[in-house]
Amino acid sequence: MASCGRGGRREGLGQDRGRPPFRPAPVRELLVDLKDLSELAIDLAYSSYLFHSPDLAREVLELEEHVEDLLLSLEVSLMLAARSPDRALALAPISRVASSMARVVDAAADIAKTVAQGAGLHPAIGEAFSHARERLVRTVVEEGSSLVGSRVGELDPWVEVIAIKRDGSWLLNPEDDEVLRPGDVLIARGSPEEASELVELAEGRAREPLSFGPEGKMARLADLLLDLKESSELAIDLAYTALLLNSEELAEEVKRLEEYVDELHVDLQTAVISGKLSPADIGDVIALLRVGFLSEEIADAAYEIASFILKGLRAHPVVKMAIEESDERVAVVQVAEDSPLVGKKLSEVRLPEETGMWVVAMRREGRFFRPRGSTVIRPGDVLIAVGYAEGEEDLAELAEGKSGS
Repeated sequence: MASCGRGGRREGLGQDRGRPPFRPAPVRELLVDLKDLSELAIDLAYSSYLFHSPDLAREVLELEEHVEDLLLSLEVSLMLAARSPDRALALAPISRVASSMARVVDAAADIAKTVAQGAGLHPAIGEAFSHARERLVRTVVEEGSSLVGSRVGELDPWVEVIAIKRDGSWLLNPEDDEVLRPGDVLIARGSPEEASELVELAEGRAREPLSFGPEGKMARLADLLLDLKESSELAIDLAYTALLLNSEELAEEVKRLEEYVDELHVDLQTAVISGKLSPADIGDVIALLRVGFLSEEIADAAYEIASFILKGLRAHPVVKMAIEESDERVAVVQVAEDSPLVGKKLSEVRLPEETGMWVVAMRREGRFFRPRGSTVIRPGDVLIAVGYAEGEEDLAELAEGKSGS
């Protein structure tokens, strides 16, 4: 039986479908679950496709069923709470945000269905993932590995373990105190260096990165796909931050990203149609286009979330509480003059390794942009990062010059 999540609250996803799905629960708790499950579904969907894992794809489909139950419970709770037109208007943003989260899960499930139906892995997918700033990796903990007996939350190198397959069953989003055993199959994400080190520790050998060469139509498709994936995920991160800070500026950036993703999706479709691919490529290319569609769906959902801010409405306090209490945090910090980060490239400071936070966007002189590893950090830069609560304070100390490192 699959279980996932915080304190073991989610168990048996998709089980007992004959019973009524509604359960009384605080709206805040339901929103936290929806946000965490939508992010987990995206991770697992990409993982199922990258590693061609039909059983992991089935877990995504069970997540989709569970999210449908949560959404129904939330809608009923909101109806019961809306006793007047003014109250209903105040609660409307909660329903909109929840529906957008569910839309992300539906898109992830579409990818999972493609995998479950036997779609192959197009080389452009592997190429795109091999160059991503965050690498998804699958590895098996061999007998005698130094990882045996380690706790998930104390791994060195630091990676996020998003799923463990053990004795034929999946443990999704495992707790930090989960102990690794021989034979465990790990699905994890981290920087390329961390992912490679994890594989070496687990299997006792280094794994060469995927590579399909720098030229030709595959490289073009890979570039477009990677840009689609990262731009759409950035849009989601900025949309949540816009809600948290009631920031119209961030919401406008989400709108621009959504339009950019639309253009990228058209470019991807055009590149595929004009690529004169062989008949043997057709099935894999259809799956590739589905991944592109998923990315556009994520960006569209992000814009739906941000649109309330653009309409002059403020996020309901319950929405803010759900974002703050979810597994993944969004941190916004400004770099001080005396920060040890100043003058260094983003790749040099190794923030994911040092703090567990990934910088997904920066603001400099009023302009938002997606930084690269070669981006040099300057005083006054605003860093927008995602990660876990434990790393939020560490990042703030580094940015504000309070750390001696």
